[in-house]
Amino acid sequence: MDAWGTSLYANDTTSDIRGDYVDKLRRGKTNEEVTQELVNSYHETMGDAEEEPLFWYALADTQWNYGRLLPEVKERALCFIFQTGELER
Repeated sequence: MDAWGTSLYANDTTSDIRGDYVDKLRRGKTNEEVTQELVNSYHETMGDAEEEPLFWYALADTQWNYGRLLPEVKERALCFIFQTGELER
């Protein structure tokens, strides 16, 4: 992952997640389809202590901004936010 700043989208992974999400919606996929495809596409980040939280933060933020935040995505993002080590990030 290349990072060039401290904001949520100041790295390649989170920028790609946002871009992929929007692109797939524009191509006519449902919110649920897009979410599942992204989870499948980024499966290598799941379980990675640094990457997985960023995945869920980016997906939750993007869905929120489009008025499509799924409860399970929100729950995952909040779970990582409330973990002690993630508060500093």
